[in-house]
Amino acid sequence: MFRPMILRKLYSSTSGIIRNGPFRRLRPIKDSGPEIVQAEKLFEDRIETSFIQPHHPVATTILNEPTIVIERQLEMMNVFLGFEQANKYAIMDVMGNRIGYMQERDFSIGKAILRQIYKLHRPFTVDVFDNWGNVILTIRRRFSWINSHIKAFLPPPAIIERDYLKQSNASEQQVYSSSFGNVPRPQFISETPGDGILVGESIQNWHLWRRRYELFQRDVDSESSFSQYGQIDAPFLSFEFPVMDQDNKIVAGVDRNWVGLGRELFTDTGVYIVRFDSKRSFENIYPPEMISNSVLNLDQRAVLLANAVSIDYDYFSRHSRHNGGLLSFGSYDE
Repeated sequence: MFRPMILRKLYSSTSGIIRNGPFRRLRPIKDSGPEIVQAEKLFEDRIETSFIQPHHPVATTILNEPTIVIERQLEMMNVFLGFEQANKYAIMDVMGNRIGYMQERDFSIGKAILRQIYKLHRPFTVDVFDNWGNVILTIRRRFSWINSHIKAFLPPPAIIERDYLKQSNASEQQVYSSSFGNVPRPQFISETPGDGILVGESIQNWHLWRRRYELFQRDVDSESSFSQYGQIDAPFLSFEFPVMDQDNKIVAGVDRNWVGLGRELFTDTGVYIVRFDSKRSFENIYPPEMISNSVLNLDQRAVLLANAVSIDYDYFSRHSRHNGGLLSFGSYDE
C-alpha cells in the first residue's frame, strides 16, 4: 500500500495535493487592477536597494513569485530510525509547478555523525537550485549554542557580474540599524570570491517559549552595514510565522501546513507556504488593516526563504522533538 508513496520522488508534481489539501485557500491571483500595479511599482522602486537584480536566476525563477510552496522530501531513515538525514526540499508555485529545489550539502560520513550530535545546533549549507541543476542561492548556518545566524548568499558568478569584491575591507566597522528595540546583531564575515555575496541574514532570537527571528538586509552601499526590515514573534507551538514591519503590520510570512494525516503519519514530509508579497499573498487570510503597505525587495525575499529553512530545522525536524523514529509519532505537528 505504501509502495507508491515511498517511491515518490522530490521532483514529482503535487498539483492534486494543492487542489485538495491545505493550499485550497491559495487561489490563482486575479487581476486586482490598481492594487497590483501599485504593488509592482513599489517592488520596482526598491530594486536599487538590493544586491539581487530582476535578471538574476534566483529572481526570475523563485523570488518574483508572490507566494511559493516548499515541501521537504521523504526521509525513510529519519522516520523509522530517528536518524537525521541531509534535508531536501522541492520549491513550487501555488499551482504545484516545480520551480526549483533545495538540497543540504552532505559529503562525508563525519558530517552525518556530527549531524546527530549537534542536533538543533548543527551547522549546515543548503544550496538552492533551478530546475536545470544550477545553484542560484546558498543558505548557510554556522554552529551556535543560541541565537543561530542563517545567511543568504548569491553564488560567485553574480560577483563577477557586479564586480563587487574588488577589495575586501575587513577592518571596516560594522553598522546596523533597527527600529525593533534591543535585538541580536548580524555577524560580519569577510567575503571571498568563493563565498558569494552576502545579501542578508535571519537571527533566531531565543525565548523560553516564543518563536522569534530578526530579519536583516545587507546595505548595498556598505560592506558591513545591515538594516532590519522585519521581525517574527510567534506564540508557543505556532504554525504561522508572520513577518511584522516596524509599524507592527504584516509584510510577509511563513506558514507550516499539513499535507494530510495519513501521509505525515508515515513520512517526515513538511510543507511550508512562504508569502513574499504583502499585496498579493494574504487575500482573505488577514484583515486589510493588518497588512503592511511595504513590499519586500529581492534581497529581503532571499532572507525570508533562508528563514523558512531555519524554521524547519529549529521547530519541525526530528531533532526538534523529544523522541526519534517511530516513537515521535505523538508529536503535536504530526
